[in-house]
Amino acid sequence: MNTTIRNIKNNPKVKVVLTDLFDTLIHRNVHPLYVFKIWAKLLIRELGLNLDIDTLYKIRMDVQNTLAKDLKTVKDEIPYNQVVQELYARLKNTGLLGEISFEKFMSYSLEADYRSEASVQFMNDDLIGGLQVLHEEGYKIFIISDFHLPKSVIQRLLQWHKVDHLFNDIFMSCDFEKSKETGTLYPTVMQHIGVHGEECSMMGDNMRSDIQQARKQNIKTFYLKHANHKFRNRKNLFGSVESDFIRSCRDIEKNCKRSDHPFSEYILHFYFFTERLYSEARQKEIKNLFFLAREGLYLKQLFDTYQHLNGFEETDYIRTHYFKASRHSAKQVSLRPIAEEPFMPVKKNYDHRSTQQFLSDFNLKEFEILAIAEEIGVDKDKVIENFSASDVLKKLRTNETFKIRYEQHRQEQKNAFDAYLKSFGVDFDKEGMVVVDVGWGGTMQEGIHDYMGGQVAVTGYYIGLREIYNIQERTKRFGLNFSVYPEKGYSDHILQANGQLYEQLLAAPHGSTLGYSKNPDMPTIEYHEPNEKKVFDEFIAPIQEFMDDQFILLNNKLSSVVYDQDMAQKYLTDLALRLGLFTNKKKLKFIQLISQGFYQNIGSNKVGIKYDAGQLSMSKKQLLKQFLWSPEKTFRYLVKVKPHLYNKKLEWLGWTVRSTYYYIKANKWFKRKFFSKDLIS
Repeated sequence: MNTTIRNIKNNPKVKVVLTDLFDTLIHRNVHPLYVFKIWAKLLIRELGLNLDIDTLYKIRMDVQNTLAKDLKTVKDEIPYNQVVQELYARLKNTGLLGEISFEKFMSYSLEADYRSEASVQFMNDDLIGGLQVLHEEGYKIFIISDFHLPKSVIQRLLQWHKVDHLFNDIFMSCDFEKSKETGTLYPTVMQHIGVHGEECSMMGDNMRSDIQQARKQNIKTFYLKHANHKFRNRKNLFGSVESDFIRSCRDIEKNCKRSDHPFSEYILHFYFFTERLYSEARQKEIKNLFFLAREGLYLKQLFDTYQHLNGFEETDYIRTHYFKASRHSAKQVSLRPIAEEPFMPVKKNYDHRSTQQFLSDFNLKEFEILAIAEEIGVDKDKVIENFSASDVLKKLRTNETFKIRYEQHRQEQKNAFDAYLKSFGVDFDKEGMVVVDVGWGGTMQEGIHDYMGGQVAVTGYYIGLREIYNIQERTKRFGLNFSVYPEKGYSDHILQANGQLYEQLLAAPHGSTLGYSKNPDMPTIEYHEPNEKKVFDEFIAPIQEFMDDQFILLNNKLSSVVYDQDMAQKYLTDLALRLGLFTNKKKLKFIQLISQGFYQNIGSNKVGIKYDAGQLSMSKKQLLKQFLWSPEKTFRYLVKVKPHLYNKKLEWLGWTVRSTYYYIKANKWFKRKFFSKDLIS
């Protein structure tokens, strides 16, 4: 039995046990002041404040210090409500709170304080065990603490630790505007309980507050030195937040590397994208997010998980929707009358197609395609370069059969898509539409915007943007992990590589959307390529299931780490370098296997990830020159070398690729050291 508990039991006069809380019953694995930074992190995220963590932390510290000076009292005697009122007034005065009411700010501040404390606390099990014995023997036990949080928060923390049943009541200095430090709280507590000092014992770790002031009230005292905990608190003043952040991410990376799920490390990319999307949505007060098929299905699942883990009030949750669309279907619903429709391909390199492929876009049956081809006198299977400018298309424009079926198809798609949009119950005219997808240019976003007549703002959030389109005021788009806007930097060049792996790992268990139907129970027309379905079921689904667990684990690890997005970006960039250049045999085999099922549903619907030297947009001499000066700009080519060597049975040459990692790092250091003005690109 704990010595302190034994001494209390050996004193027949003692009927009531008073105990300090922090550093007595509850300890933290961080410095006490660090908890305020976690509070700032949570409040900024949930209220969408345009503030950095350190600034909000310093404002709160200054509020407490100023109030204590003005009121001529100690900080822990200031009522919590008064601190939050002053904090709210300062933020409101600087225009940082928008239309947020004081009631909401107070509620969210309390929740942030609770969660920040809960994320770093652990119990003194030995002492708690002793209190359990006293509780069972009929002693009355009370918490008496000098602290800035009110009783309501402390009750929740005790419930979370599952020890709330041990205590008859809780007395917090900020609730009574009296403290142990000044000796004014003890008489109030004894009066409230209805006992004299001789009937009480007090245990705590602070010699002045818990021992000396209690003795003045004739209370039997027990001093708990807890030197190791106090040493830990002092030690936690030192160290690096970035080191804590890297350690948390590395733990997840190691889990993924040791698992049977190749490239599951990508969950780190998806996690920070989700976090950034959530913060953006909060800052811009977005009420509805539309995750576009098919990569959006898994992104929506991760966002819902993140919001469930971190959101404060369910009534204030951002609504998420899964929107089935594709480049193809977006093109279908935005078709114009045949005289006005340019019939441009969804991507420039998909304008080489046959008449059969072109007519299939309009859901024509095989016999209809054959009849139209015969009417205009062409071989339906012959591939035509630059189809959108061909004589065949000119003939189709004047063919009555095609004109009738085209207009019928156009109207059917329009009506079906109208019904599909209405099914979401969102007033798009009022709040616009915000779409979320993997990237890379925003074709579907533009298609939806065109369909809505160009009058409704359609904003896009993507993992990355790597193509430049004609972005308008109503079609703004943002790459949250990498982007070509406002300019492509070192990190963007690295992260944009291996786009096909992003898409594969975000694959969905259903087919690509070809168009829309009138059936409200099955509003989309889909096609799931068999090889792609097999790859998803056998490979991708298990990886996603594993990544789900790692996502939650990473969230829990980072909940008490006050990092910034610069740290995250730096880590993601290095992770992408390592994943791309240190690819092991297991991952290379995986790339080969999933290549058999990669299906984009664009143009001729080819299956397979193809690595082709013809994709180079420059000569080998130019490529070598670029590699030597800016190797990050060639990274998208470097990541394809190892899979190519593996397919050619030359994987033993992989060391040449691995060595480029060190050159890229050294090159960056060299340019930062000697070309710090950054005038040469």
